[in-house]
Amino acid sequence: MFFSFRSWSLWRVVGPLVAIVLLQASVSAGSLQVMSAVRAYVAGESMWSKGQKDAVYYLQSYVSTGTPDYLKKFDAAIAVPLADRTARLALKSPGNNDAVARAGFAKAGNHDDDIGGLIWLFKYFRGMHHVAAAVKAWQESDALLDQLIAIRNEAADDVALHDPSAATIRHWAERIGTVDAALGILAIGFSDHLGHASRQVSSLLLLVNALIGTCLAGIVLFHTRRMLLRRWLAETALAVEKERAQLTLASIGDAVIVTTPEDRVGYMNPAAERMIAAGQDVTDRLLSSLFSITEQSVQGSFRTAEAEGEERLQQRLLVRPDQSSVPVSVVETPIVHDGHWAGRVMIIHDMTAERRLVEELAWAASHDALTGLANRRQFEFELHALMSGPAAARADLMLIDLDQFKIVNDTCGHMAGDRLLKHVARLLAAEVGGSGLVARLGGDEFGILLRADGTAAYDVASDVAERIRAVVEQSSFVHDGSSFRISASIGLVRLGDCAGVQDALQLADVACFLAKDKGRNRVQQHFPADTDLTVRVAEMSWVNRIRKGLDEGRFCLYEQEIRPITAALKGQERRELLLRLRDESGGLVPPGSFLPAAERYGLMPLIDRWVVRRAFELIAERRRSSHKVVGYAINLSGATIGDGDFVDFVAELFAQHDVPPKKVCFEITETSAISNLDEAQKFIARLREIGCSFSLDDFGTGMSSIAYLKHLPVDVIKIDGSFVREILNSKVDRAMVEMITKTAKIMQKQVVAEFVESAAILEELRQIGVDYAQGYAIGKPVPVFTLRGREDRLTVKSSRFGTILGAFGRRRP
Repeated sequence: MFFSFRSWSLWRVVGPLVAIVLLQASVSAGSLQVMSAVRAYVAGESMWSKGQKDAVYYLQSYVSTGTPDYLKKFDAAIAVPLADRTARLALKSPGNNDAVARAGFAKAGNHDDDIGGLIWLFKYFRGMHHVAAAVKAWQESDALLDQLIAIRNEAADDVALHDPSAATIRHWAERIGTVDAALGILAIGFSDHLGHASRQVSSLLLLVNALIGTCLAGIVLFHTRRMLLRRWLAETALAVEKERAQLTLASIGDAVIVTTPEDRVGYMNPAAERMIAAGQDVTDRLLSSLFSITEQSVQGSFRTAEAEGEERLQQRLLVRPDQSSVPVSVVETPIVHDGHWAGRVMIIHDMTAERRLVEELAWAASHDALTGLANRRQFEFELHALMSGPAAARADLMLIDLDQFKIVNDTCGHMAGDRLLKHVARLLAAEVGGSGLVARLGGDEFGILLRADGTAAYDVASDVAERIRAVVEQSSFVHDGSSFRISASIGLVRLGDCAGVQDALQLADVACFLAKDKGRNRVQQHFPADTDLTVRVAEMSWVNRIRKGLDEGRFCLYEQEIRPITAALKGQERRELLLRLRDESGGLVPPGSFLPAAERYGLMPLIDRWVVRRAFELIAERRRSSHKVVGYAINLSGATIGDGDFVDFVAELFAQHDVPPKKVCFEITETSAISNLDEAQKFIARLREIGCSFSLDDFGTGMSSIAYLKHLPVDVIKIDGSFVREILNSKVDRAMVEMITKTAKIMQKQVVAEFVESAAILEELRQIGVDYAQGYAIGKPVPVFTLRGREDRLTVKSSRFGTILGAFGRRRP
């Protein structure tokens, strides 16, 4: 009986909520099905319209050019609306023709998951006003599609028999245009009616869901308020019981003392007797005669930069009459009876274990768990403290990187690698002794701070570094019978030559990197006049400047004319797009200043993508202007050639901006192409399939230029300017230019000469047979849009994090 009553009470509370939830779920499921079907029709209409547009485009291209490939593309494009028509006719025919309709929709490119919704919506909702109007527009397109097919057959037959006249081609084009215009009107009507139907269905479903949601919210609010009230009453009662239980439990675990109003001992639990009275009966004795509570500063060697300058932590000590002490925490609770003081309850907790744990944690926070050396945090704190005082001028910093650690780690496992790190840590600690601090900074990287007195401190540090290198080299590491010889690359800097902690770490890191770069197993000392270190530090600083330039939109494009110099190419003007960077003050930074750092530190693919995206925006904008340029040259780096996703990125840009592929010519240098010949061949072939052309830049600088040219499917050869500049004064350079030109002509490739700086050089190139010229004699690089009478506004904000794409422009003016 009790169970039945509770079940009925539960059902009265939960039943309406469950019913509303089930109704909401049912309506939501139905809503999703209807909206999914409408969305499927919208997607199908998009593919239907695209198939018609593509068919019209390819048919126009065929009648204009007579190229059979366009006829095949027309057949493939027209198959989409024809397949949709087949599906519609099957659904309207008597009987169950769902299989035929499903096959038609699938052939039209609709997703398998959407086809069921297409069939369902057509069967049961085609009588709705807007759906019926959309279907009517769809039906009216049948006759127009048949006209297109008829035009296609007539044109195919006529072209197969003889070349059609210009009047015939014009007649076909006019007929195709008429059909295209009619199809466009029907497509717009189809789309509009589908949109109206979608909005009507959405509004209705939104209203139903809102009503049900309101009912559900009201029921939930009512029941929630009642449950919260019951919960508050239960929590209040529980809090009283919890307080009693806490006092009782605390009295068991810790020392508990209850005093009288005169502050004499009234009660002690066994824990208090062991801590204070040594097991003796001290009842009714004054509490002050048994112990005193004092405060004392926490002692310990661990300090951090964050804690410096703050007050030192205090701990409470319980001091017995024999002067022995215990770290404790004390909680006192007064006892009040009828408004009068009746004594107090003291709960004393022994903090010995906690204090030991704090010391262990403090050690762990400042030391490496594997080697026992100081960790990076403690090392940087000590370095900061050292550089803040006068001893920095006589102190030195070493960064040590093991050369063969990865071999041991990969061949013998991480346990062997850990043993090796411990072995090296012992060697370093033994060599440095008490004259400095040894730390493991992470992985196989160690740091040493050396403190020395006298003017020869740096010589001492150099000797210590060389001894460490020799000791590490001479030691052998044995694991499972296998012996490994290891070595160390060491970077050494004097702290007196550094501007701060980060500067010291950076200089030491660069010195260590140079030690590895120069052959490993060596000590690289930093001197203020060290050119290699200065160059490397400058390159590293460019990394952040380049990223900041991309984030702040300070990259921009310039353009330089590539002019045809032969009569056959008159009017075929081209432009090369060049990359520039504006510094923080707005001044232009030439690419030679920042591109070497970008290439060294792997930023070129990021820059290349920025430039290609911006170049496509420029080309698309200029297509709508009166200024016409045949093609644009865009430089790509060697790193981008190996980027497998770059081709897909370019294909997306073509689709997004509607740029003709023939207007884009990608330039790659001869050196980057030869160094990645296989990848370059695949890369060029994929982009040429899209319709782009390629230019081989700086041609002639390689050792085997002509031999490799046979294997690179490029369209243009750009002769390196070092040959062109001295063509009037050097017979060798002239012969090189002439030989390259003749070879290119034999291979049916166009030739561009760069660095054309005078009219005499231009005339000489014309006599040799060069196709295009580029240089100051033709035109200097100018900001884009200058020819249209506007200032350069190309410092467009990049899309930040992921849409900063493309760049190129290795070239110099």
